[in-house]
Amino acid sequence: MTVFMVIWKTGEGILCGVPLNRPGTPPSRRFSALPGFSLVELLVVAAVIGLVVGIVVPVSAGARRAAARVQEASALRSLMAAWNSYAVDEGGFVIPGYRSGLPARDDQGNPIPPESFGGDVEVQRRWPWRLAPWLGGDLRRLYAGPNAELLEKLQSGDPSRFHYFVSLYPSFGMNTAWVGGDESRFPVDELLPNGAPNPLRRLAVTRLAGARRPERTIAFASARTSATADGSLSEGCFRVDSPWLSSPGTRWAGEYAEADPASFGSLSARFGGDALAATLDGATEFVPVDALRDMQRWCDRAPEPAWWIGK
Repeated sequence: MTVFMVIWKTGEGILCGVPLNRPGTPPSRRFSALPGFSLVELLVVAAVIGLVVGIVVPVSAGARRAAARVQEASALRSLMAAWNSYAVDEGGFVIPGYRSGLPARDDQGNPIPPESFGGDVEVQRRWPWRLAPWLGGDLRRLYAGPNAELLEKLQSGDPSRFHYFVSLYPSFGMNTAWVGGDESRFPVDELLPNGAPNPLRRLAVTRLAGARRPERTIAFASARTSATADGSLSEGCFRVDSPWLSSPGTRWAGEYAEADPASFGSLSARFGGDALAATLDGATEFVPVDALRDMQRWCDRAPEPAWWIGK
C-alpha cells in the first residue's frame, strides 16, 4: 500500500504531517458518484417555472394597473373638493376654465411674475394656478399617475418655466367650454362687445346652482396632449374638448388614436380604454372613451347626444 505524507516547510525546519491514508483503509475515491437530473426532470422543472412566471407577471401587472386607477381617482376626488371649495367661497360661481383678467398665485401665494416663460397673462388665463390656493399649494393633486414625475422635474428646473408648464399639463383637463367658460371657444361674458346680452352664456355652467344635470355633466377628465416642446406625448392637458362645438362636423376622429391626442379632444383613455371623469356633483367614474361622444355629458343644456351650437 502506498502511503502519502503531507510535509510543511517552515523557517525553523520541516514538519511532517499525517498520512493521507491510514493503514488498513482503502484509498478514497477521487470523485463521488452523485445521481443527476434526467432530461425529462429538467424539462418538467423548466415548465413549472414558466407556468409560475406566466401567472405572477400578469397578476403583478394587473395589480400595478389597479393601484394606478385608485391613485388617480383619489387625486381627482381631491381636485374636485378644491374645485367645489372655490365655488363655495366665490358665492357659487364656478372657476372659469380659460379667461383673461383674473388673478393667479403660485404655490407660495405670490402673484405669477410677469417674466414667467410665456408671460404671466397666458398663465393666468388657465385655471390651474387660479385654483392653486384651494389646493393648499399641493400640486400633487393636479399631477398624478404618469405626470407625477413631470411635476418633480418642473419643480427642480428653471423657475421661469415652472409656472408656465405647470399651467399646461395637469393630469386632468377641465371641460372649459361648457363648465366655467373658455373665451377661446365662445364668449361667456354677460354682454357682447356691442352691449347686447350674450345668448351663449347660458350654455356654460357658470354657477353650480344653475346646473340641470350635475350627475352627468363632466367637469374634469383624464387628459393628454402632444403640444410639447419636442412633440412627445404628455399624459396631461389643462383642457379637454367636446366632440361638437359650433358646427355639424364632429371634432373627434372615428376611432380613438393612441398616438394622436387631438383624435378625442385631448381625452386620455389610459385606463385600459377608459377615461377617468368627474362630474359636477363631485362623483368620479371610469368611462369607456367612446361613451363620451354624447354631448349631454359635456353641455348641461344639450338636448340630444349629437348636438352643437346652432342646431
